[in-house]
Amino acid sequence: MNIGAPPGLSVQTMLQTHETTIASPGTGIRHRGNIGCTPARQREAVLDAVIVGGGPAGLSAALVLGRARKRVMVLDTGKPANAASANAIGGLLSQDGVTPAELRRSGREQLAEFPTVEIRDDAVVDADLAGAGLWVRLGDGPDVRTRSLVLAHGLRYDPPSLPGVEGLWGQSVFHCPFCDGWEVRDRPLAVHGNGPAAARSALVLSGWSNDVVLLTDGPSSLNGELGPLSQAGVRVREEPIRQLVGHDGRLDRIEFADGPDERREALFVRTSREQPNGLAAALGCELGDGGTIETDIDGRTGVSGVFAVGDAATDHSRSVANAVGTGSRAAYAVALDLVTAP
Repeated sequence: MNIGAPPGLSVQTMLQTHETTIASPGTGIRHRGNIGCTPARQREAVLDAVIVGGGPAGLSAALVLGRARKRVMVLDTGKPANAASANAIGGLLSQDGVTPAELRRSGREQLAEFPTVEIRDDAVVDADLAGAGLWVRLGDGPDVRTRSLVLAHGLRYDPPSLPGVEGLWGQSVFHCPFCDGWEVRDRPLAVHGNGPAAARSALVLSGWSNDVVLLTDGPSSLNGELGPLSQAGVRVREEPIRQLVGHDGRLDRIEFADGPDERREALFVRTSREQPNGLAAALGCELGDGGTIETDIDGRTGVSGVFAVGDAATDHSRSVANAVGTGSRAAYAVALDLVTAP
């Protein structure tokens, strides 16, 4: 696709460069320049924004920027964080029940209307600071120069290592009651975890069902939480879990090292979360305690020209609806910053 190229000169030609890359010792950032007999760089097309990630946040940002007639490239590996889920997206206004794949496909179709937006199925393997802009290195194709970079690549969610969880993850083992609680309402539910945070999760889940059990998977570290749990009708079991048993993605029961099985139809767990790649760290973006990228209210990181949106930069209340909103809001900031950027 020709994005802002002069007549007779394609973007492919404009982005082809001949350069030498020199690593700066002890840093994740490389500096580029023409050295020795390296031919002079051909005329370059500088994009207004490169968006890393083609999920709800990235596509939302691309929509706003496309409508603003900004030159945008969306890079998508096709491996969304919610790929393991076969369930529909819940809580998204006017789109309740749509699957993640359908939402992404619909978003791509909508963006096809805008000639300044290109969606490319490719990965970003590196990003370098380069004066007033950035260089983005792709897994396949020439490097791309851009005035701003939007990290919308989500988070990597890993469930706890419970035997049997693999075949149930995203279908009857979940991590967000606001996303999936409605679909399993009034059923026998369980929460896996220990301590005050797990107790709070069990209390929240009791709003969807009056049959909730908190599984501490060993001696509990509960104290003052026992009273509120009892008042809410939440039982507590401390026996170590032996395995989760189910079929076709549906949880049937939870077996323990000692004691009777627990018949449950859904289990909510706490996941470990981390960035899916090293881009944020390499660029010098600050990460919070929860592994998400620190930003201001409009998605700006501490690195000039670098923005982060969606789950990658959301410490809590992560949802598709929130991701769409953060992508849209950051795109406004990108467009406004470009007005005064050199």
